Amino acid sequence: MTKHLKLLQALSVLLLILLISCNSQKPHKDTPVFVKTAEVKALPSTLSKNYPARISAAAEIKLSFRIAGPIYEVYVDEGDFVKKGEIVAKIDPRDYKVQLQATEAKYKEVKAEVERITALYKKDKVSENDYDKAVSGLKQITAKYNAHKNALADTDLKAPFTGHINKVYFESGETVDAGMPVASLIDDQQYEIITHIPASDYLIKDQFTSFTCRSSNFPGKEWPLELRNIVAQANLNGLYPAYFKLNKDSEDTILPGMSAEVIIQYQTDEKILFEIPSSSVFESANESKVWVWDKNTSVISARVVEIQKIKTAGLAIVSGNLKENEVVVSAGVNSLREGQKVQPLPAPSESNIGNLL
Repeated sequence: MTKHLKLLQALSVLLLILLISCNSQKPHKDTPVFVKTAEVKALPSTLSKNYPARISAAAEIKLSFRIAGPIYEVYVDEGDFVKKGEIVAKIDPRDYKVQLQATEAKYKEVKAEVERITALYKKDKVSENDYDKAVSGLKQITAKYNAHKNALADTDLKAPFTGHINKVYFESGETVDAGMPVASLIDDQQYEIITHIPASDYLIKDQFTSFTCRSSNFPGKEWPLELRNIVAQANLNGLYPAYFKLNKDSEDTILPGMSAEVIIQYQTDEKILFEIPSSSVFESANESKVWVWDKNTSVISARVVEIQKIKTAGLAIVSGNLKENEVVVSAGVNSLREGQKVQPLPAPSESNIGNLL
């Protein structure tokens, strides 16, 4: 019995020693977790938005004669390319030539008579009334003579600008009245780009800074645009039509009807923007946040950010309380906690291709 009691006492003392020893030890520090990181990059305070669009001719006009008569000949077909000043069609000039010849003869007769009366008037051999009548008659016949010269010149219908013939409405031998469309001409030196923007973007139209467009027909190329106007009335889809002017590049074959994409650069409301990996952003308490790593303490802390745009290259443009060159965690953000110690993963060695070592 005594032996058992002594054994129990010895075990109790040993247990007490072990407890005291465990309590006297310092607690273990958290072992840092290795995480993937990225540096914050500051951006200019401008953003861009893309809109689908289509290309159309800047102008399509209907060509018509200023005079009436039978068409002598139509010199173009639909789809033909014509230069500015080129004759598109011609009215039979026969009657207009005869008319001009008669007027010209009368004009020369009156002009000679006025010159004779003027010479006499200077010698006071003709009354002032007769002189005034002669001068007035010359003015009338001169106006008629010029009108008939213009009528003969107007028998030629010329292209007012360089472009393509879209439609021909009459053929040779048909008679047309003044003002009747003979053909339609499309201006292929300038184009109009039409897109539609939502109300949220219409409200910041004063912040628009530059405009460009691109087409799938010319990969990698962009053309500058000139904003013509944005209609203040929304269409049935709640969008606001925006019209842009595009000057043709002589090296490119741009055609009406081609699809395009309009890129609008705009100034933000003076927020400083940053570019970070989109995988850095996580949601917490209905807010977008990132983990910022403190180089001195190796501790991470959450910062609230506002997402401005997600780019296709796996990057996000954000605003918030960040600084350029700060380090944020870029992977595994949902498994971390506030105040946790982490260490950035070392950069892979150039000789360690594929991170196999």
